[in-house]
Amino acid sequence: MNFMIARTIYFKEMLDTFRDKRTMITMLGIPIILYPALFIIMIQMAMIQESKLDEQVSKVALLGPVSEMVRTELEKTEQVEFQNDIEQPEEALKNGDLDALVQFESDFGEQVNQDGSGKITILYDQTEPSSREAEGRLYKAFKGINETLLNQRLSDNNLPETFADPLKVKDENIATASKSSGTILGAILPLIMVVMLSLGAFYPAVDITAGEKERGTFETLLSTPATKLEIVTGKFLAVFTLSLLTGFLNLASMSITFYFQLSQLVNLKTAIPDGEQLVAISAISVVGIAIVIIPLAFFISAIMMSVSVLARSFKEAQNYVSPLFIFILLPVAATSFPGIELTATTQFIPLTNIALLFRDLITGDVQIQYFFTVFLCTCIYALMSLVLATWMFQREEVILSEDKGLPLTLDRRAFTPSDTPTAGTAMGIFAVVMLLLFYIAGYVQGQNVYTGLLITLYLLIALPVIGILKYVKVNLKTALNLKRFTPLAAVGVIVASFSWVFINIQLGLWQNEVLPMPPDLTEAFEKIFEATNVPLLVLIFVMAVSPSICEELLFRGAITSGLRNLFSPKVTIIIVGILFGLFHLSIYRFALTGLTGIILTYYVVRSGSIYLAMIGHFINNIVAILFEKEIMPSSFIQYLEGIKIEENGFPLPIMAAAIVAFIVGIVIFEKSLTKPKTDT
Repeated sequence: MNFMIARTIYFKEMLDTFRDKRTMITMLGIPIILYPALFIIMIQMAMIQESKLDEQVSKVALLGPVSEMVRTELEKTEQVEFQNDIEQPEEALKNGDLDALVQFESDFGEQVNQDGSGKITILYDQTEPSSREAEGRLYKAFKGINETLLNQRLSDNNLPETFADPLKVKDENIATASKSSGTILGAILPLIMVVMLSLGAFYPAVDITAGEKERGTFETLLSTPATKLEIVTGKFLAVFTLSLLTGFLNLASMSITFYFQLSQLVNLKTAIPDGEQLVAISAISVVGIAIVIIPLAFFISAIMMSVSVLARSFKEAQNYVSPLFIFILLPVAATSFPGIELTATTQFIPLTNIALLFRDLITGDVQIQYFFTVFLCTCIYALMSLVLATWMFQREEVILSEDKGLPLTLDRRAFTPSDTPTAGTAMGIFAVVMLLLFYIAGYVQGQNVYTGLLITLYLLIALPVIGILKYVKVNLKTALNLKRFTPLAAVGVIVASFSWVFINIQLGLWQNEVLPMPPDLTEAFEKIFEATNVPLLVLIFVMAVSPSICEELLFRGAITSGLRNLFSPKVTIIIVGILFGLFHLSIYRFALTGLTGIILTYYVVRSGSIYLAMIGHFINNIVAILFEKEIMPSSFIQYLEGIKIEENGFPLPIMAAAIVAFIVGIVIFEKSLTKPKTDT
C-alpha cells in the first residue's frame, strides 16, 4: 500500500469536510456553544422556578373537626393560606383551585385529648409542583405540632423526653461533594461522549461513502491508480480524525461547563462545605479518559463506515445509520441499572466497559488492571471493526451495488420476477416479523401458551415470509431453498445435530457460571415442558415440529437466500446465526441459539436444502423435550442423575464422544456433497 496516496485521500476528505458548514456546525458548534448555553439556561430556569415556588402561597382547605390548638399552630405556618369557604374542596383540588386538602378523622379531637392518635390525611397532586410544595409545608408543620403534643404529654406524665426516643440514629455521608457530583457526571458523561463520537463520525462517514455514490464520484475514484485499500485507509483516517476531534472538544467543553456551572445547580438545595471543591477530577483521570477515547472513536468510526457503505444515497445511509445509534447507546445506557459495576465479566462487553470505566475514572474508583483490560479490549474491537470496514470496501458488489431493496411505493408492478429476494427485501421481512412478535406474540402467548405459540409460528412468521415473497414476485422454491437432499446428507445432519445437543447443554452450563439465568425465567421454561394436561404429541408438534418449519422458512429460507446476494457464504452463515440469536429476544439464549443458528445455516449454504436445517432444528428441540419429560431409557436417566449434570456438567467421556460424533456427522455431511468422479 502506498501511504502517500492514502495521505492524499485523507487530506482531500478533511478539506471537503471543513468546507461543509453544516458538518462543522454539528461537530464544532454543538460542543463549544450548545453545552454552555443549554446548561446556563437550564440552571437559570431551575432557579427561577425554585424562587417562584418559594414565594408562592399555598392554598389549603381543612376538612373535619380540628382542635383549637392544632388550628392555631397550623395558622402559624408561613406561605400557607387556609380557605374554609370552599363548597366542593375535592373538586377544587382536582381543578387546581386548591393546592392541598387536609382531612381530619371524625374522632380526631377526642383521640388527641385522650392521649390517642389523631388521624390526618393530606391530599395533594403529585404531578403539580405547587401541590407538592404545599404538601411539604403541611408535613413540616404537622411534624412540629406532633413534637409539641408529645412533649406536653411527657411533661404531664413526668416522663423525660428520651422516653419516647429510645434510639438516637444518625447517618453520616462520608462521600465528599466532589465525589457525589462526580457520580452525577459519571452517569451523564459516558452517554454524551458516545453520542458525540458517533455524531462526529456520522456525517463524514455517510458523506464519503453513500454521498460519493450519490454524486457519482465513487466510480471515478475507483478508476484512479489508488487501490481500494489506500482509498479505505484515507477515508477511514478522515472519519476517525473528525470523530476524535469531536470527542475531545466535547470532553473539554463538558468539563469546563460542569466545573463552572454544576455548583449553581447543586447549591439550589445542598450546601457545600467551605473550602471543598464541587468537581475535582484528577489530571490522571482526564488523561485516562482521553486515552480510552482514541480506540473508542476508532471503533465507532469503523462501524459507521461499514454500515454507510451499504447505502446508495445520503438519505438511505441516514436511514441505515440512525437505528445504529440505538444499538450503540443501549450498552451504554445499561450501565445506569443498579448493581452494574466494572467487573471481570463486564470489562469485556463492548461500549458497556467504556461507560463503566469512564464512571470509575471520574469518581476515582478505577482499578489499574481494569483500565488496561478495557483499553486492550476496545483496541481489539476497533481493529475487528476496521477489518470489517476494509472488507466491505473491497467488495465491488457492495461498492457498486444496484440492490434497490423494497420500493417505497410498494406497488407490485414495480417488482420484477426473481429467483431470490434482495438483501434489502430479506432484512425487510425480518423487520416485519420482529415487529409482529413484539406487538402481537406476547399478547397471544399470554392468553394461552400453546395456542399462542402456534399463532406466532404460522401466522406471524411463516405467513408473512411466504406472503411478502409472493408479493414481490420471488420464486418460492429457490428463495426458500426447497431443494432435495441425499440420504447420506440427512444421516450426517442427524448424527451432528444429536451430538450438538450435548455440546450445547455443556456450553450452557459454562455460560450459566458467568451469566446465570434468573430463577423466574428458568421456571417459566420448565413449566412449558412440564404441563401435565398437554399430550406429548401435541407438545412435540408445538415445540419441535412447528418451530423447525416456520423459523427455518424465515432464517434458512428468505434471509439466507437474500443475504447470499450480498455476502460471501461464510459471512452469510455468521450473520444469519447472529440474527437467529437476536430473534429469541433473550441475552441468556443469544450466544447458544446463535451458535445453533450458524450450524443450521451451514447445512443449507453447503447443500442448498432447507430440509436439512429443519431436520437439525427438529432434533435439537425434540431431544430437549425428551430430556425435560425424562422420556429416556431408565438406566440413562439414573446415570445422569447420579453425576448431577446441573452442578458438574457432563463427564469427560460423554463430552468426548459427543465432540467426536459431531465431527463424524459433519464429515459424513460433507462427503454427501462430493460429486463422484467419472471416467472420461
